Amino acid sequence: MHGLEGKSVIVTGAAAGVGLAIATRMAEAGARVMLAGQDEARLSDAAERLTKEGSEVQFYCGDLRERLAIANLISATLDAFDRIDILINASREVLAGDPLDPEDTTFDTLLRQNVVATLRLSQAVARRMMLEAEGQEGDRTGIGAIVNVTSIAARRTLPELMYYSVVSAAVDQMTRSMAVSLAGKGIRVYAIALG
Repeated sequence: MHGLEGKSVIVTGAAAGVGLAIATRMAEAGARVMLAGQDEARLSDAAERLTKEGSEVQFYCGDLRERLAIANLISATLDAFDRIDILINASREVLAGDPLDPEDTTFDTLLRQNVVATLRLSQAVARRMMLEAEGQEGDRTGIGAIVNVTSIAARRTLPELMYYSVVSAAVDQMTRSMAVSLAGKGIRVYAIALG
């Protein structure tokens, strides 16, 4: 991973799984990494391990479905690293549900966790990136990047994962829309579809 040395990166869902793997790789490439998630013990362990390996890593524990937690994560990152260069939205939940049960709340849960939290955090970080870029001389392209981790379930599905497929498709469309909206601001927006 070229060009990550000294970059300030937020990785959500960093307590385990894909989020932790991405955060670890970013730290190994020289980025300053803020691990974000809801499992404080795992986040602390990961931050301690990566710090012992020579990386500059902090962690923030909070529920990013809450607006105050988003503001606090951004503040914690700025306190630790002075800026935000990259946001990796790797926090996502995979739940099965009954596609024929109108009382099933799986869709609401997944929508709030996988789409709304991702959108709100991306908006807040994009605004911060634009603020940091104000007054910069010269080329403003590439002032920041946002990467959304999604799934091939957006295009392929199993009936019991219908709700997960729908929210994955929403994240795909959100990524495309934000990419167009933020391109002129120097912020690149990508999605990685796992599967």
